[in-house]
Amino acid sequence: MSDNNEITVWHPTTDLVGALAEISSPEEIVGYAQPTLSPRDQKSIVAGFNSGSYEMVATFVWAKAAATLKKQLATLGMEFVGEMLCRNDLFDNSDPSTSISDYEALSLAEDLGMVTPTQAMRLNQSLVLVTHFANIEYTGDSSEEMVKEEAIVLLKNCITSILGKPKFETAIRFVEFRKSLAERSFNSSDAQVQSLIDSPYFFIRTTVSILLSLVKTEKGAPLEHAVGNTILIIPSVWQKLKTSEKWQIGQAYAEVNAAGNRPATIGLKKALTAVHGFDYVPESLRSNTFNEAASRVLMAHFGINNFYNEVAPMSNLASLGTTIPKPAFARCMEATLAVWLGNAYGESWGAIEHATALLGKLRTEQWEYYINECFPRDRVVLSKLSSDRKPTIRWTELVKAFELTKINCTDKRVQFLINNSKQMPASYVIINRVASDLRAAVMS
Repeated sequence: MSDNNEITVWHPTTDLVGALAEISSPEEIVGYAQPTLSPRDQKSIVAGFNSGSYEMVATFVWAKAAATLKKQLATLGMEFVGEMLCRNDLFDNSDPSTSISDYEALSLAEDLGMVTPTQAMRLNQSLVLVTHFANIEYTGDSSEEMVKEEAIVLLKNCITSILGKPKFETAIRFVEFRKSLAERSFNSSDAQVQSLIDSPYFFIRTTVSILLSLVKTEKGAPLEHAVGNTILIIPSVWQKLKTSEKWQIGQAYAEVNAAGNRPATIGLKKALTAVHGFDYVPESLRSNTFNEAASRVLMAHFGINNFYNEVAPMSNLASLGTTIPKPAFARCMEATLAVWLGNAYGESWGAIEHATALLGKLRTEQWEYYINECFPRDRVVLSKLSSDRKPTIRWTELVKAFELTKINCTDKRVQFLINNSKQMPASYVIINRVASDLRAAVMS
């Protein structure tokens, strides 16, 4: 382990493949397995080849490779291995040689980056080969026996992927990093965080799972550390996360919110906001979150010093996600357009930047939904168009900027209003009158 506890990125050894490519002598091949095979083991392997006992020597080599791999995996802690394999029956005193299958060991080794995908494929082929010949009953038919070339390939696979490698120290460092997630708060400049970003995906996925478990179960100082590390690490690895892990984070947010775990809720919300990740929160909670954010925008808009106070809540609303949930769409549009249109005194340029960003993400069908289903009942927007000249001018700019005249309107009054919003000031009176009529219809 390095002095700074850095999680060194593991790069599986592959140069042995080239070194053994042209070698066919068992005596020479086993010499590359010195890191793990004793001289006695090497002599036994060579003797097996010389006697033509290819099935026996292949079984022996595979057993040595599997035992070595499982022993290295056990350095992670068998209980942690159980977590990674989704097995609740593994504990720290479990025997890796008997409690982990060969297939599980290979699968986990590939996830950890101990072997490359190509090496994992070859090792799985070797496992199939050994299993196949172990199950064959002797009939005297030589065509059913393993040939030397098959045993040589298996020997090379086991040496290049497992037996010829040094110990996998990276896994040990990761276990220590895992423990520290609830014991200290990391900074973005910490070597452990930087190297985690470049680690095999399994480490990233496992770290996210650990953090989510900690924020849901810990209390006091460990919870504070876990929340702080969640806010730091999730945005750092978000682009690398697969969809399933992103949904896992969104589901965790829903769970801690429902449980009233305020510190965890705040932490996960900050992490999701930083990456526009609310698309992965369950729909009902997403809608509530968007509605609450829109309400804060409207409170600021109609409050004192609104041009200054609108910026933060509008920025928050725009950053929640790339898609607004349908149940919250009308409220979010009401708040966003309130900011975009401004009031009789002007508009908040700082907030408009974020409002424009949100409006720019809308698809044509979303604009159609707003114009046909929401706009005729949008009291805030209709009130602005009914009485204030500056918001009306901004409305005509909105119609032009987002090409709303191309929208197929189902309400003839709305279509008439939009068609007369192409230019100002000639259309001001018409916009004002139609908006007033629509506003009155909402109240009736």
